[in-house]
Amino acid sequence: MGLTETHLRYLLAIYDLGRTTPDVGAVEIAKALAVSKPSVTRMLGVLMDRGLLVRERYGKVYLTDTGFLLARDFKSKVEQLQVRIPRMGLTLTEEELLDAACVLAAALPESAFEAAGQSG
Repeated sequence: MGLTETHLRYLLAIYDLGRTTPDVGAVEIAKALAVSKPSVTRMLGVLMDRGLLVRERYGKVYLTDTGFLLARDFKSKVEQLQVRIPRMGLTLTEEELLDAACVLAAALPESAFEAAGQSG
C-alpha cells in the first residue's frame, strides 16, 4: 500500500483519539500531532483516497476496517520498540522515544517484529 511514517502516525493518532473520544475531528488530530489544521485536512484527504478512513458530515473522522487494522498493528510495533529501544542504553525523552519507535516501526520489515515477538 506504500504508507509512509507520516501516514501511519496520522492513523495512530486517530486510533488513539478514537479510543477515548467518540467523535474525532481535525482540530483534535492537529493538537495530538502538533501540526496545523490545514496539514491535517490535506492528510485526511490522502488517507480517504486510500480507503483508510471516512470523513462524515461536520468533519468527524472514523477509520475504516483496513485503517483500524493498520493503526492497531502500527501501535503494537511502536509499543514493542518503546520497550526495546531503552535497552540499548540510549537516554531519550518520552517524545524522542516515541519518535524513534515510530520511525523504526514504519521502516522495519514485518519479519523483524515476528522474530522479536518470539524471543521476547
